[in-house]
Amino acid sequence: MNGLFPKDTIKITAETVGVTNLKDKVAAALANDVEYRVHEIIQEANKFMRHSKRTRLTGEDINNALRVRNVDPLYGFSLNDNSKFQRITNNQHDLFYVEDDEWEFESVISSAMPRVPTDVSFSAHWLAVEGVQPAIPHNPTPPPPLEEESKMEARKKYVPKNDDLQVKAGLPVTNNVEVKPLVQHVLSMEHQIFYEKVTKAMKSEDSRDSKTKVNVLNNLEHDTGLAQLLPYFIQFICEQIGIHVRKNFNVLEPMLKMAEALINNKSLYLEPYLHNLMPAILTCVVRRKLGLSMGEKHWSLRELAARILAKICDRYGGSYNTLQPRITRNLMSCFMDTSKSLYTHYGCIVAMGALGREVIRTILVPNLKTYGDLLSTYANDLDPIKRDAAARCYNTIVDKLAKLKETVDPLIDIELQKTPIDDLRERLEDKIGKYFADGVLRQIGDEHVIMAIINS
Repeated sequence: MNGLFPKDTIKITAETVGVTNLKDKVAAALANDVEYRVHEIIQEANKFMRHSKRTRLTGEDINNALRVRNVDPLYGFSLNDNSKFQRITNNQHDLFYVEDDEWEFESVISSAMPRVPTDVSFSAHWLAVEGVQPAIPHNPTPPPPLEEESKMEARKKYVPKNDDLQVKAGLPVTNNVEVKPLVQHVLSMEHQIFYEKVTKAMKSEDSRDSKTKVNVLNNLEHDTGLAQLLPYFIQFICEQIGIHVRKNFNVLEPMLKMAEALINNKSLYLEPYLHNLMPAILTCVVRRKLGLSMGEKHWSLRELAARILAKICDRYGGSYNTLQPRITRNLMSCFMDTSKSLYTHYGCIVAMGALGREVIRTILVPNLKTYGDLLSTYANDLDPIKRDAAARCYNTIVDKLAKLKETVDPLIDIELQKTPIDDLRERLEDKIGKYFADGVLRQIGDEHVIMAIINS
């Protein structure tokens, strides 16, 4: 009876370990036993494959099956790449071996020597300082505080000082109440030095410190041990924006990038400080004038502030349901205020565009007809600065309208086939006015975008 493993295979394998003249009966018995063991291992490996939701057996499945059977795993066969086997004939028997890669001797000699591995080193860090585990990369990240606990911490109790209240309530007057002093938040010397270096680098206007600023921002975005310094950083950002928003434009951009880095840091709990940070960012979006001179950079600064505003709404909008509606309401109020400058209007436009397609569809589009009448008055203004600002607002609005294409119903093609282009133009002008309708038809020209605007 010929099984999976013939007798010759058992004999050849036995010769490799020094066993010669193996009898046929012994080889046949060993072949049957080997076949049984292989079937047993493969069946066990199939279980690991199915539990891993795979249809392909890997070397790791075989090793797991061997571990279950208390057998040492087969090292060197855990790669996902298929091994290439070659066949040779030895004593009229076919043998198979794994093909090795060929290397040119000259290339091996001319190649650079590998780097010497570094010596084993040890470093120490504090597990806890005065009973508080510091938030450093070596320690596990603490779980975020529960919502109820944060509410209890924010709730403060009022203790009356007048004993007459106790008399009126019929309670005995107690004069031996122990009043404990307020606990001050003390930073360690390392945190103080780090804070001073960060603030000094971010306030610097020297072009030679640009690389230092990049390293600082990268550290603020990824360091997990900044929880103690977070309130100080937020206060520093708000103070610097409040001081330099009228005077020095060059400080505003590093402050906004610093705020963006702290927002991107997933280990920081930023919610208690949003009420301080939001007014500073909104100021950079809607303020009429940023700095003493209105150069080209103030456009990109408003775009940066709008992007940060959208990140805050996206990350914390689930916890605060009124956050994005309140911001949208403020932006809408400034956008439709004819007394505001075009710079303020531009900041509102980019901010509403960053908040998503739904804001564009429900807030921006319904008011474009009225805003187009206002913006068209600046198109032919004698002041080139106002003409440039009006053109930027106009082009930005048209670009934001192109985002509405993804909101179109796939079945809209049937309606487009039945609607002439002149009817589409007329409906578009009724929706957003002739001023913006011309721009949509000229710069976009996509019928799906036009239908999305009409159906908004």
